[in-house]
Amino acid sequence: MTSEGGYLALAALSKDYGVGEPAVDRLDLAIDRGEFVALLGPSGCGKTTTLRMIAGLVEPTGGRILLGGEELTAKPVHRRNIGMVFQSYALFPHMSVADNVAFGLEMRGIASADIRGRVAEALALVRLSGFEARRPKQLSGGQQQRVALARALVIRPDLLLLDEPLSNLDAKLREEMRGEIREIQRRLGITTVFVTHDQTEALALADRVAVMEKGRLAQLGTPEEVYERPATPFVARFVGRINSLAAAAGSDGRLHIGGRPISVGETRPVGARVTVMVRPQHIALGGGGLSGRVTGLTYVGDIVQIAVAGEGFTVIAERGTADPSWRGLVPGQDVGVGWPASAARVFAESDDGR
Repeated sequence: MTSEGGYLALAALSKDYGVGEPAVDRLDLAIDRGEFVALLGPSGCGKTTTLRMIAGLVEPTGGRILLGGEELTAKPVHRRNIGMVFQSYALFPHMSVADNVAFGLEMRGIASADIRGRVAEALALVRLSGFEARRPKQLSGGQQQRVALARALVIRPDLLLLDEPLSNLDAKLREEMRGEIREIQRRLGITTVFVTHDQTEALALADRVAVMEKGRLAQLGTPEEVYERPATPFVARFVGRINSLAAAAGSDGRLHIGGRPISVGETRPVGARVTVMVRPQHIALGGGGLSGRVTGLTYVGDIVQIAVAGEGFTVIAERGTADPSWRGLVPGQDVGVGWPASAARVFAESDDGR
């Protein structure tokens, strides 16, 4: 562990291009050895810039990068033992699969006999034994992604960086490769930082998720913590679907929507205006403190989304299509609306800056 508290430690790491807001603004992040952390956020939030600073491809304008206690901040790329898989895979089209995988070893001056054995080992790890002589154009997208992963792993890196490596694959292949990457990472125990804008990938793959907003860390936690207990309205909206309801504290100390008290498990000063956020699967229909009317049902394969509007609110409830409870509902039907107090997140209206 470093003095900054992690095997990989970013301390006040910043990148300012001199135009507009900094791309990365004093980012502090500590990652343990063997941990898989996803940097999650929308385009322009600074996640890829952060990854490229760790790799040495972008020079920070402030802060420090430490790996295993060693200062990396000013160290050139070729002196960082870091493997990286790019979004485009960046394979050499004129080289065979074996030569692509061997490239990093050759640049490090590894003996030819050792290179052959390590290339064979890396290709077996990604299930591409027998593909050594093929060129990238003869491979599918998933196979090219495996070659890029083998090339990153063959150098036996201290750290593996993945920059949206699944974004060029179709949905089914993405899911398959997600599982393979996680299995390989666990088998090798390699510390991994994975950049993605896809919340499903982040939640499915990572030990912890670092949600970034405008160059800063909005929340760091396990997938369950980030999903069930978002720290800010931005995190709540970006990670999963969620209902936002405007509420105000009444003279009884409870929060009210449309003049009716709601269940949130906490009180606020009289007159305080807040945003109450509840995941669609936690919305109960047929009971609760609010009354509304079904305005629509949307069938989305494995779930049905039920839209309900009432005085001062609109919510979406979700039910699995195998759940029979939604089948009696029709547009125009009056229903009660509620949720468990533990399922609600309450934020001050001033925090809800969209």
